[in-house]
Amino acid sequence: MTRSIIHILPLELIIKIFMMLDYRSLLTCQQVCHLFNTLIAGSSPLQYALELAIAGKQDNPLSSFDFSHKLAALRRYQDAWGTLQWTNTKDIPMLRGNVWELYGGVLALSDLNRTIRFRRLPSQIREIEEHVWSVSTSDMDLRDFTIDPAQDLLVLIARPRRHRALDTRLETAVHLRSLTTGSRHPLAPDPSILRHSINEGVVELSFIVQVCEDCVAVHFISHEAAPSELVVWNWKTGRKELNLRSPNLKAISFLTNHYMLVGGFGDGDRFTEALLYVLDLTKCDGEPVTLEDVNYRCAFVYPPCFPWVTPLGFQIRADPMSPWVPPASSNVPFSVDRDLRLLVITMYVAFGQELVSFDLFVLSRALLSFVEGLGPENDRHDFSWKDWGPRNTRLMESPPHSPVWVCFVFGTKFASLVHGEFEANVHTLEVWDFNPNGIRRERCRGMVDEMEVEDDPIIEWHDHDFSLVHHVVFLENIQTSLPYRVVRRDLPLQKLGGRGFADVLCSEDNLILVDV
Repeated sequence: MTRSIIHILPLELIIKIFMMLDYRSLLTCQQVCHLFNTLIAGSSPLQYALELAIAGKQDNPLSSFDFSHKLAALRRYQDAWGTLQWTNTKDIPMLRGNVWELYGGVLALSDLNRTIRFRRLPSQIREIEEHVWSVSTSDMDLRDFTIDPAQDLLVLIARPRRHRALDTRLETAVHLRSLTTGSRHPLAPDPSILRHSINEGVVELSFIVQVCEDCVAVHFISHEAAPSELVVWNWKTGRKELNLRSPNLKAISFLTNHYMLVGGFGDGDRFTEALLYVLDLTKCDGEPVTLEDVNYRCAFVYPPCFPWVTPLGFQIRADPMSPWVPPASSNVPFSVDRDLRLLVITMYVAFGQELVSFDLFVLSRALLSFVEGLGPENDRHDFSWKDWGPRNTRLMESPPHSPVWVCFVFGTKFASLVHGEFEANVHTLEVWDFNPNGIRRERCRGMVDEMEVEDDPIIEWHDHDFSLVHHVVFLENIQTSLPYRVVRRDLPLQKLGGRGFADVLCSEDNLILVDV
């Protein structure tokens, strides 16, 4: 009788072959036969690969931990986030420097002594030790900054000054320094300062600063009638990759290291139209161009609004930028999947005397699937709302989150702090998770629509329903159905005399509650 190949190969070799498969193929192999199921279920490396995919994580190949340790840590990590059971708490005093940042597991706060104090946030599960250090900015008038711990990069923006030769223009200096030492970054050009001048008519500017691999993007937001600008540099060479200028330039975010997402409003005569433009940085030359004239790759069109609706602004939040990996010195067993990120896009509009905002939740890979499905000659392609919106997003009036403490999203999670309807000092923490693999796995385990503890619902599922927006802002009703799960936990009452928590920030390992 002829023996099957699987009875000839050593079991170790079969496992090696399995380790070369993606998680979907592994799940299929588990259903082939009893032997395959037993081998996969009993192998820590294979179970770890499956758990990574389900959790929306990626392995850190530089970690010294073995697969059994990584698997156990990943399961503890998932359990902790799935029930909002934290392992430790700590109070961190808020400094009064007025600028701050949270990125890559590092919380940075400026003080009144021209110093930025950095704190690497700890994690018992991923075995990250807390580390605190400071960098002086006494040689400049700091206006804003951002960080990228993976590249040891600190990007400082000096307060804009009038150009010496052209006093009608504001000149901004962007300093590139080491996050750990505060000195010039060794990979930055010499001098390690990027400069940009803003056209006449601008008196006051605010900034959005983002880093994605070799690119630094600065959104110069004008608070007058003058147009806002977006400049993207290759920070290692100093070369401008993009110089965009438009009054409709409202928000920015890296979609990938070469695709830029820009939020703006169209000039429709019959209705107000919001759009998300995708710009291909590899096709830009750094010369000044308007949003109306740029050769954008594609645009995602929002549902139309009535013509009497006044567009006010956009905000796009996603964390981390893609692609992102932990620093090379990090020993963490795993980190967030750089290709699976939630974008929370807030649109602000006015009608009459009323201001209202709407949040659009969408996964980055959904947008990329449309972008990458275009042919090479299909630039300036507009995707209608019906093409991309109803099945790939959730659109709703904005749940509670701050326009100031904006780090409320990480990976596929969105954090919100809900104040009590009848008791002002009662706060409920909510974490919404849009990870599709995790939702499917939990549903396969028989999870019901609501899980309760002592008659209090702590987990709520939204994977077989839709959100309906019926509002005077939009021309028609809007239904969206991107699946997500909500985990809730009531927070303890504040100490006597305290006014309670105001907002919540979210990072890979931590939830940070902002006291008032």
